[in-house]
Amino acid sequence: MKLEEEKIQQYMASAIQDKEVNVFLGFIEGLILDDTINLDEIEAIQFWMNSNPDVYCNFPFDQIIKGLSQISDQNGLITNKDDFLKVLHILTSKKFYAKNTSDIHRLHGILAGLVCDKTLNIYEMKALNQWLKDHDYLEEDIFFQEIFSTLRPVRTKDELTDLDVLNTLKQIKKYVDIDQHGILRTSIDKNDNPDFYKGELNLENALYCFTGTSSRFKKKDWKNLVENNGAKFIDDMTTGVNYLVICDKGNKAWAHVSYGRKFEQAKKWQSQGHNIKIITEDDFVKAIGISESD
Repeated sequence: MKLEEEKIQQYMASAIQDKEVNVFLGFIEGLILDDTINLDEIEAIQFWMNSNPDVYCNFPFDQIIKGLSQISDQNGLITNKDDFLKVLHILTSKKFYAKNTSDIHRLHGILAGLVCDKTLNIYEMKALNQWLKDHDYLEEDIFFQEIFSTLRPVRTKDELTDLDVLNTLKQIKKYVDIDQHGILRTSIDKNDNPDFYKGELNLENALYCFTGTSSRFKKKDWKNLVENNGAKFIDDMTTGVNYLVICDKGNKAWAHVSYGRKFEQAKKWQSQGHNIKIITEDDFVKAIGISESD
């Protein structure tokens, strides 16, 4: 059992590092998408590097940061951006994930880079829309579709309004923490994410599926809690699932954005008319009567 757990940890470590590399590359790309870099964005780079020095402060990322300083003038204007971006693209890691998933990681990082200075402007929105058009082979991905849909005003209006910018920023905030230099969200806050169901939960004979890691219980414990409260537990997503529970610690190895493939699948099936409700771990434990002191 111990050997099996060690293999799982090694497997997960490879997935986590692959994702972190691609997200960081996207983060740098997002920073310069508007052809400038400001002091707040420089501060954000340092914050990201300090958050994971084993990855971001070593080769080739230390050279990327050095190169970034070389393509920006004293006013923060970027030159030779295309050549710099080619280097970033070459460094995209596909050791663990397939190309499409690696590029979705990049897109997540780009969003972080765009708003790490707590702002978003119309030029950045237009640049992001162009990136999506250039990467339309990702159009089957639910995350890509969501961001593409959010940017519809860029494609349909002659002039964008402050409300258009605000709505786009609100969507991006679902996935990155603007107040923490754009770091990817790991905590679950249903109030900041309209995807989460906020109504009463049904337990009797309802089918529950869980994703992520919990600070409270292991998977077998969740199964017992579900079944002891009159509901049913399933390990894999199906269209018959009534509730998908996002556990509070998440999972750094999730291939897709912040909440993993089960979340992406639930969103896809929701769009097809299936009545799957996405809830937080806190919602579930509250429904079955477990308090913080239990």
